[in-house]
Amino acid sequence: MPALVTRGRSAVRATPRPGRWPGRSWLGRGWLAPGWLTRYWLALCALPAIAALIVLAASSAPDRQLLLPLLAVPPALAGVGAATPRRPLAYGAVMLLAAIVTAPFTTTPELPAATTVAVLVVTVLSASGGARGGARDQRLADVTSVAEAAQRALLRPLPRQVGPLELGVAYLAAAAEARVGGDLYEVTRTQFGIRLIVGDVRGKGLDAVEIAADVLGVFREVAHEVYTLAEVARRIDASLARRPAAPLEEFVTAVLAEIDPAAGTLTVYNCGHPPPLVLSPGPGRPAGSDGQHLPQVTVVDVPAPALPLRLMSLGGTSGAERTVPLQPGDALLLYTDGVTEARDGRREFYPLEERVAGLAARSGSAEDLLDRLRDDLLRHVGAPLDDDAALLLVQVTGAWDGRAAQPSPAVAPQP
Repeated sequence: MPALVTRGRSAVRATPRPGRWPGRSWLGRGWLAPGWLTRYWLALCALPAIAALIVLAASSAPDRQLLLPLLAVPPALAGVGAATPRRPLAYGAVMLLAAIVTAPFTTTPELPAATTVAVLVVTVLSASGGARGGARDQRLADVTSVAEAAQRALLRPLPRQVGPLELGVAYLAAAAEARVGGDLYEVTRTQFGIRLIVGDVRGKGLDAVEIAADVLGVFREVAHEVYTLAEVARRIDASLARRPAAPLEEFVTAVLAEIDPAAGTLTVYNCGHPPPLVLSPGPGRPAGSDGQHLPQVTVVDVPAPALPLRLMSLGGTSGAERTVPLQPGDALLLYTDGVTEARDGRREFYPLEERVAGLAARSGSAEDLLDRLRDDLLRHVGAPLDDDAALLLVQVTGAWDGRAAQPSPAVAPQP
């Protein structure tokens, strides 16, 4: 299941390829390496034919001559996994020649003809299968290239650095051979501060991708125009409501955030989405089992989250916003429910809040922390994810506007 991790302006695969799940790194090396299969598979295909020829050469007994139809086996095996018809045709030609050469030594008149027909039929079937496999591979390559273009257009690679912030994104699409899904993210620097969005479209497939594109298009436009995050959310909500024949089941959970470098604050506006986490390397942290000090993990809850985008008009929004201080050295982690709702074999959810502190203590950068989170999540699940998952990590690596930001009082949730 391919997926992407976007770091700066580069993108690499995030989900392991077959044989690359954590704890099974021995696959793909040594005896099971693709190079080994390429070198020895064809030789294995020839073993039945070699055995048949040896038996025929050693004895002319009629019962042993019945093994002559084994000459049809190599073309069949050569067609397994063949992307073109050339390999089955080559093996079929060699086996057909062997059948002709051994024909004078047989005592059963019908046997050479039956062997020849069997070799021809199997060769034709294997060659046609290889031709169809090559066509499927080409179609898959075309679809993959289109998906990669859609990924670049929808989820643009984020810059590695925005002012004093270091950015990192991990995106794992649940659909096989997919590059994008229903999760979305964006970061942009505006006159009001550095604004971010992380969201999750209800549903999967092309409809979810289309809605995600609409949300990101509106956000990229209005984030530079309106003063508050509440108004940004309202504009996106109104845009989704104007979609033709939009059902009530069509909505997007999202967190909008604004980092003000001048004030050293983080403002969060939550529309029915999992709350972000702030990792603070302040004093008084508890020590981990390995003696390392763990960062303090703060869940940035809001007093009362708004309804998801597309449904905001059905409920109140007065308690959907909260402002907290954000200091140099802090890190902000936004994510989708594909992370926290990922289950292991015992159907237990992934404990993100519990794991992230220990992983952050052993990480030296935002990129390193994302790698550790991704690997730990996949190790917890032990299989491909059932839902798309996105992680956006923002780390304050420098002082605000060339000076240390002064703490500002947090807005406590109201009952």
